[in-house]
Amino acid sequence: MKIGKLFIVLMFIGTMFFLSSCEETTEPEASATLIVNSTPQGATIILDGEPVRAVTPATLEIESGYHELRLELTGYQDYFVTFTVDEGDTYNIDAILEVAYDTSLQISSVPAGASIYIDGTYTGLFTPATIDGLVPGYHFVRLYLAGYNEYNVYFNLVEGTPYVVNANLGTPQPPLPVFDISYPSDQQHFTDNVIYLQADVELDNGDPFTGNTAIITLNGFDYEIDVYSGYIYVDISIAADENTIQLRANSANGDTGVSDVITVYGDFAAPEIEVVLWWNTSTSDLDLHAWNPLGEHCHWLNMIISDGSLDIDDVDGYGPETFTVQTAYVGIYEIQINCYSLHEDNYADATVQVFIDGELEDTCGPHHFIVDDGMGNDPLAWWEVCTITVYRGKASITNEPLSPEMRDKIMYDKMNLPRK
Repeated sequence: MKIGKLFIVLMFIGTMFFLSSCEETTEPEASATLIVNSTPQGATIILDGEPVRAVTPATLEIESGYHELRLELTGYQDYFVTFTVDEGDTYNIDAILEVAYDTSLQISSVPAGASIYIDGTYTGLFTPATIDGLVPGYHFVRLYLAGYNEYNVYFNLVEGTPYVVNANLGTPQPPLPVFDISYPSDQQHFTDNVIYLQADVELDNGDPFTGNTAIITLNGFDYEIDVYSGYIYVDISIAADENTIQLRANSANGDTGVSDVITVYGDFAAPEIEVVLWWNTSTSDLDLHAWNPLGEHCHWLNMIISDGSLDIDDVDGYGPETFTVQTAYVGIYEIQINCYSLHEDNYADATVQVFIDGELEDTCGPHHFIVDDGMGNDPLAWWEVCTITVYRGKASITNEPLSPEMRDKIMYDKMNLPRK
């Protein structure tokens, strides 16, 4: 009996130890609530790379911390967002899914390896490539490979009908455009991010250059600029540390001449947030607008706010306009673009680059404007580009929904914009 009782006691103690160990090892992770909806509904939810056994709308219990979410629905473009949520919080996502157009653009070149630009925006792709899902309508494609002629084509993209570009780049033949960059000089240093570029362009046989535009390649990105009777003068926004600049233009015969590459230096710290706007029409006036977490509105009439500033208000084409925040507040920054006036243009395609701590985070656009409205009350004249969230000392594009109070403040600011 004594042995039996001892055995029972030992079993009891062992069981209690086992249960205590289970309680310690199965302590639940810190959790939060995710409410995700989409228009239209029924989208597949993929959280942190793993499909969720639910479709929108859905309420999910998730771990606190950083997450990546993607929504997929047949016939619509994928929706992607990153966010961070604290323990016990509820995070809401209301995604508006954009239609995935049945369009296909097939681009090849001889030789292959040319950079592909669509509507003035570098795609990051090289020939040969197939690009699906572009909005139907008129588009502009530029191909460029160093040492060869630039190739340009306008075309009408029709849904359901693939469009094929087969480009023979060819080698440049004289007479070619040649450049004399008088400012800035190679290896020059600057303490301000806004500088001007001044240059002359003519043909290498001494004849005048008769074109109206050229391309400036700044740190690998192409921007179109105006040429006035062979003269170039343009404000540009440089980054911290090293910057490379090169000019390019085509003769009347389509032969491409390029300048030497010059290097300049920005002797200033890279801002925590940098947003750069540029567009592709020569008389349009597009404006960069930014709201900080305090609700302060930075724009062409109020170019300096407590934590950031707008460098240039370009009223007659191309940009760039740059909004910078050296040290960001915690919270949400809202970035929007207004088509103030198209002037003599029928449209403008805007592109926005977002840099975080000096590194390119994302390129947004191009966004096609056909409506202008300097008074600020026509939604078609506005592009809600993105929201940038600053959390625990790190800024990132999250596209978090704004609070009702912030959205009301933004609407008030838009409705009360004055005329230039």
